[in-house]
Amino acid sequence: MNAAERYARHAVYNRSGGVCEVMVPGRCLYRATNYQHRKNRSQCAKDELWIAENGLHVCGSGTTGCHGWIHQFPRRSYELGWSVRHAHDPRRIPVFYRGYAAPQILESDGTFRDATVDELFELHAIGMAGWWS
Repeated sequence: MNAAERYARHAVYNRSGGVCEVMVPGRCLYRATNYQHRKNRSQCAKDELWIAENGLHVCGSGTTGCHGWIHQFPRRSYELGWSVRHAHDPRRIPVFYRGYAAPQILESDGTFRDATVDELFELHAIGMAGWWS
């Protein structure tokens, strides 16, 4: 494990506190056990793979819990920011985080904050106008 991976995992695990960061109603197992790359590993630029903004700590496996739901419903996962398309930067795509009403921006230090109106309007420019619906 290189230093970037170590840092990203540490930041994401600290952010989650061991609790699933997605929390799909009726599907969540609560305890986070897996690191989910929001942007697929095969599609990441070298500087995107191991950044805290590209990771979520989720429950389940690739077929169970919230991790499984993300893979089973990719279109909705993209809309919710739990997955990021290959052409987009995970640092700029807000995420619906644990049921917060406002979309969140994941930060490089492993924290998160409400997305600004400007950041949400910026999504129109990249073709994600209905992202928050």
